[in-house]
Amino acid sequence: MTDSTGPARPLTAAFDDPTDADRARLAATRLAPVRLDCEGHPSPGLATRWSADTSARFWTLELAPPASATPEGRARWTASTLAATWRSDPDAALALRAAGVQSVLPLDDRRLVVGFASPERELPPVFAARALGVAADGQTMLVEDEPPSRDLRDAVDHGPDLVQTGDPDLLDYASRRPGLTPVALPWNRTYLLLLPDNGPGLGAAVPADTAGFRAALARNVVRTEARPADGSAWPDSAARCSRAPATRPSSSSAIVYPAADATARELAERLVALGGPSGLAVRGLEPDSLSAALRRGDARAFVVSGPRVTAGPCVESSAWPAGVRAVPLVETRPHAIVRRGAPPLAVEWDGAVRVAQPGDTAGAGP
Repeated sequence: MTDSTGPARPLTAAFDDPTDADRARLAATRLAPVRLDCEGHPSPGLATRWSADTSARFWTLELAPPASATPEGRARWTASTLAATWRSDPDAALALRAAGVQSVLPLDDRRLVVGFASPERELPPVFAARALGVAADGQTMLVEDEPPSRDLRDAVDHGPDLVQTGDPDLLDYASRRPGLTPVALPWNRTYLLLLPDNGPGLGAAVPADTAGFRAALARNVVRTEARPADGSAWPDSAARCSRAPATRPSSSSAIVYPAADATARELAERLVALGGPSGLAVRGLEPDSLSAALRRGDARAFVVSGPRVTAGPCVESSAWPAGVRAVPLVETRPHAIVRRGAPPLAVEWDGAVRVAQPGDTAGAGP
């Protein structure tokens, strides 16, 4: 959102969506090899430079030298320790496999060569994946608890530098308060209908894979700003990732969604209301229960969300059962209500908002 020329004070922030809050925490506390902004432009993370060989299958990451130690602690990491950390971390290993990485070889303390199964002519986005990040030093964001009243208008009136929301009523309220600027953030989330192959599905009564149906959902169902999903390739690719099959035929007659996600609930309720099979219901599940139900394929269908841009589709779909069909429904974007005097802000590839750092708008590369 803006450039930064020096260290910034911590940003205080409040969120009406737990997923957005978690994404912002990760962006503030983990440093990946490369940062990508919301337009895909790279800037240094753990690595200060990167380059590919002539085959474009081998990319070399050059880590910061000890003499250029930064507040983020880049100098603590050598190529060997970073490679060992990735190999021992299941999430990092999954992200690398999903991106087609076949080898990770330290050349010396500063240079790490990453080999891919096929040529990568552009900077591989997996280098910006949160799973490849390491702990960053320094507190750059303080996520405030929900106000005691559970009304984010109190946060708008009295509290943090930034309130991130998709609530149009809250945005209207903020627009009439002095010293506040509402800012539309990038489209950052895709909502999907997942149809396991071990059950009867929803039938022809719900034409979820038509453009007109998606447009109607975006226009009439979702309260936050929404548009029809654009048919992004990653959900289709994710459905073909290698996973374990569902453990048993589904016994559920529900469309399941994350309990804390109001948009997923609205979409699931509309799917039922449109005349799904008799006895179909909606059911919200907490994260652990939702992950278990997904692995089992134990629902008539699921409504879930993922980032619109992904560093690896198989990472996003790692909890899905094999054979699941993924139908994109709508895309959404939140808004930031920014208080005058807030630290400079940056928006990352997955829509996460964080405090801008020196070099965020500077290019880096071979």
